[in-house]
Amino acid sequence: DKMNEAMYALERCESDHGLTFTILEKDRAVAVLPVRKEHLNLYNMVYGGYLFNLMDVVAGVANICGGNVGPTVSGNIEFRSSTKDQKELRCIGTVRKSGRTFSHIDVEILGKNEKLLSKGSFIYYNK
Repeated sequence: DKMNEAMYALERCESDHGLTFTILEKDRAVAVLPVRKEHLNLYNMVYGGYLFNLMDVVAGVANICGGNVGPTVSGNIEFRSSTKDQKELRCIGTVRKSGRTFSHIDVEILGKNEKLLSKGSFIYYNK
């Protein structure tokens, strides 16, 4: 059942990743992540791999909000600005296109003063 899968995914995202979802609506998910010491690399910036994971998780939840459940097929991100000294990150996933087989989701990570830190796009296979 898709609803049970969706609820399980949300619970895991919040407990495993420390995310708090602030908006869950049709084709859109927004999550806030308080930056913790374990997220940082030697330069006091959030690890790039962690940012990729954050975006993938929020894109997946946006896909669920669009009524689809399925695995990531591909993901592409651009690091636009440093995450140094950021206390909180806000990640927004928006379904751009959803078909029978695939969903295309755009994702952004914003920092202090709504500054764009990273942006990306993900494709999910719809079961």
